[in-house]
Amino acid sequence: MRRKAFITNILLYLFTLANAQNKSGLIIYDIKYPNENLKEKTVKSRLFFNDTLSIGISYSTKFYSQKNVGINQEPQGLGVTFKYGDEVGEVIYRNYNTEKITLRFPKSAALDEYTVEDNWIKIQWEIRDDKRKIGNFICKKAIGDFRGRRYIAWYTEEIPLPYGPFKLYGLPGLILEAEDTEKMFSVKMKHIEYPTSQVFEVDEPTEKVKKTLKEYVYSLDHIEEIFLEKLNSKVPKGIRFTKEPNKTDTKRVYRIEKIFEWEK
Repeated sequence: MRRKAFITNILLYLFTLANAQNKSGLIIYDIKYPNENLKEKTVKSRLFFNDTLSIGISYSTKFYSQKNVGINQEPQGLGVTFKYGDEVGEVIYRNYNTEKITLRFPKSAALDEYTVEDNWIKIQWEIRDDKRKIGNFICKKAIGDFRGRRYIAWYTEEIPLPYGPFKLYGLPGLILEAEDTEKMFSVKMKHIEYPTSQVFEVDEPTEKVKKTLKEYVYSLDHIEEIFLEKLNSKVPKGIRFTKEPNKTDTKRVYRIEKIFEWEK
């Protein structure tokens, strides 16, 4: 009887352990992005995760209305409004087994949908003794640098998975809040389900157009020129839109990623 009870307990333990390792979670963040024109742009982002994968999704009309995901752009002299977002949305996919990160961007006024294979960069976090409560979770403080910004993050070891918003990751617990020291980028947890009963796709995003990381950075640095070139190709001959003269170049001041690894 003792042997049978021992075997039963072992099987129960293994079953419980397997279930714990296969738990899926969902966290919804409010993310404030730096933006030169709108001053402050807040976007909802969903992060789905399990024991090996995480997939962050924003600007998805599947989860949020087009009104919420739209970005109004009013180039000088143009009375037009462009919307950004589609059903798939903007995606950050991470596979922790293969250390692969793939980005996906919706069609915009300047570019068609495309994907980018990003570099897997390990953030060197400095964990502090500070603690605070966020929602029902006790969180610890960590400070780390990533692509030109210094971040203060709050993570909870009650969900011991190294995930977080945007491209912040690598702590011994889920990141619930984060902010850069310039206070231009901030993220706050609005809702969390762990484990969650919701089913979500964790396939790596694919699109016909694939850009290298350097091509992606070039596109961001020259997005206005790319848009104007596309616009000029569609207007009648003799009409041409040009960049606003003497406009201050603030390309990366208002971007989350300011310096890339090959530029150091």
